[in-house]
Amino acid sequence: MIIASISGITYIYWASLYMHLFGAVAWLGGILFLTGVTRPIFEYFGADAYDISLRIKIRFLGFSWMLLWTVVTTGVIVLLWSTKFIFFDFSTLWLTLAHVKIVLFLILAGLSFMLRSSYKEIESARSEKEGSEDLSPRDILLWRIRMIEQFEVWTAIAILLVVSIMQVY
Repeated sequence: MIIASISGITYIYWASLYMHLFGAVAWLGGILFLTGVTRPIFEYFGADAYDISLRIKIRFLGFSWMLLWTVVTTGVIVLLWSTKFIFFDFSTLWLTLAHVKIVLFLILAGLSFMLRSSYKEIESARSEKEGSEDLSPRDILLWRIRMIEQFEVWTAIAILLVVSIMQVY
């Protein structure tokens, strides 16, 4: 009976750690899947598939926000109970990488917030050019969404690399 011997505090730590891992894997995996797999498929089909692509991304955005708050909450719990992590202590490579991971997480959360606001704006943006405009507001928003998604992918990959290196040390 291993579970019976685990104290309440230890149980909360381990439950939070596993929920943190699940939330992070689902969140980062979803970002990589949507941008790395679905975008090329929808670009192949062109304008016909744009509406479906946008609906899928908006639907996933709600799920990703749920995962983001799970990762935040459980990450704080894990940090508070961690005996290895100390804020602003860069004395070892592991501690430095832990701080880098937190900064990358904050960047990724900010990018997710920017993406959310861009999806809200695109519904009301006009698609016609007026006067001497080179691009319509909708085209500009689509470009911004594409750039944010690319930054999200590279940030997610960087987080995965940092976490992988942390496992060695």
